[in-house]
Order: sequence, then C-alpha cells, then structure tokens
Amino acid sequence: MRKSKPTFTVQSLSALIAVVALSGCGELSPGNPNAQNQSMLLEQRQDAQAVQAATQATGRRVWFAGFAMNSTSTAFQNDMELVSRRLSELGGPVLKYEDSNGPQKDKLNFPFATPATLANAIKEISSHAGPDDIVVVFISTHGNRKILSVNVAHHELKPLTAAQLSSALAPLENRPTIVIIAACFSGSFLPELQAARRIVITSASGERASFGCQADSQNTFFTEALFAKGFDASKSLSRLMADAKIRIAQREHELRFRNSEPQMSVGVKLRWLAERPLKDWFQPGDETTDVPAVDPLSLLGNAGKNAYREYQSQPVPRAFVISSGGAGQYAVGTTPHDRSLPDDPAARALALCNRRGLADCRLYAIDDRVVWTGN
Repeated sequence: MRKSKPTFTVQSLSALIAVVALSGCGELSPGNPNAQNQSMLLEQRQDAQAVQAATQATGRRVWFAGFAMNSTSTAFQNDMELVSRRLSELGGPVLKYEDSNGPQKDKLNFPFATPATLANAIKEISSHAGPDDIVVVFISTHGNRKILSVNVAHHELKPLTAAQLSSALAPLENRPTIVIIAACFSGSFLPELQAARRIVITSASGERASFGCQADSQNTFFTEALFAKGFDASKSLSRLMADAKIRIAQREHELRFRNSEPQMSVGVKLRWLAERPLKDWFQPGDETTDVPAVDPLSLLGNAGKNAYREYQSQPVPRAFVISSGGAGQYAVGTTPHDRSLPDDPAARALALCNRRGLADCRLYAIDDRVVWTGN
C-alpha cells in the first residue's frame, strides 16, 4: 500500500502537467495559416472602416490604436476595450484599430497584436490622419525593462522593444500623439519615446512593477484607476492622471505592494492637450505652449520631498533632479560607486533619474544654487 501512494502522486502530477500543457490548445495563433489570413483580413477591414469614417467626419478626429499583447490575462483585452469605450463616449469621431491576443478560438474577433500589426496600424494612421488630428496608442501587456511581452495562445513570441516601438511611432511625425503603456517597468521606455509633440504615460517607472494582471483580472490597477474609477471627461489628462496616481498608491499601500510610480511625460508642444478637458478634445482652440509658472518643488511627491530634505544636508558638490512624475533624485561627490556613471554630480543625477525610468528628468539645483529653467 505504501508503494501505491508515490505511484498515484506521479500519475496525478503527470495528469496536471498535461492539463497545463493543453491550456492554450484550441486557441488560434499566427502559426496557423487560416488564422493568419483571418488576422490580415481583419486588419484590412479596420483600415477601410476607419478611412471611410474619416472621410465623413468634419473637424478634428481621434485615431485610436489599441493593442492587448498578451493572452495570459483577461485584463489586457479588457483594458484596451475600456480605453476604446471611453474615447467613444467623448462625442466626436473616433477611428479605431484594435488588436488583441486574448483567447480566440475558431474565429478571430481581433487581428493579432504583434510588433508587425502595431507598426502596420500606425503606418496606416499616419497616411490618413490630418496634422490637427489626435492619435492615441494604447498597449497593455506584461513587461520588463525595455521590453513588452508578446504572447499569443499562451506561447511567448519575440518581445516588442523600446527601440522597435520608437521606430514604429516615427511615421506619426508631428501629429499630436498620446502613448499609454500599461505594463511592468514601462517607464524604461520613456527615454526612447519622449518627444515635443508626444505625451507618454506609463503605469510604472522603469524600476517598478505594476499590478492587476492575474489570469482572471478584470483590468490592471492602472487602467482601472485612470479610465474606470472616477473617470470624468470634464477633467484634463493631467488631472485624471494625478487623481489616478493617488488611487493607485492607496490601493497598493492597502495591499502592501511597493508603489508602481506611474509616469506622465508631456512634450513641450503638447501642454495644451495635457491640460484640455477630454470632452473638449474635438473643439478648436488655441494650441499654445504657454502654461502658468509653478514652483518646481510643488511637483514632488512625499518621497521626492524627503529626498530633497536629504539632499540639503549633503556635502558639496551635489545636484538635485526633479521628474514630472513627482520623484526626486540627487547625486553627491565626484567619485560614484558605479564607475559607469559620470563623475559630475549633475550629469550623474540626470543619468540615475533616467535609469529609473522617470518622466522628464530635469536639473533643479547644483549645490545651493537653483538652476531650474522654467516649466
């Protein structure tokens, strides 16, 4: 009898492994020629529908390119559909390209979300969008530093890199563009993506995970906080982001999770869009880059304020950097522990801020001298 127990355990484990291995069976993937053909036809249909709708629209239009790039959680496709729905509720013409790797059996409902389909969708949008149109690119998936996971039918494909995404976005040139990435370590994409006519929003800094992507999650914490709980189209994107960061921090604190540090980088030529109520996106308006002056120290969150207090007690030479996400970073002395970093404390503080994946890292002070150069 004693020998039967190990035998039963091995048999049970073998059965369990078989079930796990089959969990993705039956789901369509790009390796299936029929599925790949379906995906291509859906891409073509989306483009035809968007172009037709664009020709019938007057005034400013919003182009939405949404990508749920991972099949291992329901949250990613739900995120994409939530953002798409919110944009549609704004009351103006929204032209949509929606790709998803959510479980799809027998027949595809969305084109596959891969680096190739992302690049194709953005290329099509760039050829049809006018110079005053607004482009919103949204990606939800698992992530790591400088990479975003691409998983179809529970099979991991080559990831989307920061360099690839930057290259894919290049055809949009000077069109007002908002890029939103809901993924762990997504702030690591900021150095490659920041641009004068681009707003980049990430669910985490370059050193932090974000949460809410379990297999059966409804939405990620970030997308839910930004587009579901408390969403108000009379608020600006900057205000919505500030409110969402508070909700996310509270939720993470209650769960004893390390704060994800969501980031928002606003290009100097898109400050008007960051501060305009979403309900007014389709209305003509003065697209000025002028904004009221603010005290840069008011941008700091609690951790950033603590860092500045610590900085003030450090010996010279020293330098302090502030990010638009409310974080502070300082460097002291001319002999860094990490010899790959610059000796100059100002250059080193900026490098450390960028390494953390924080948005719009800007020098605030050198020693006791404020060198901030405006908003």
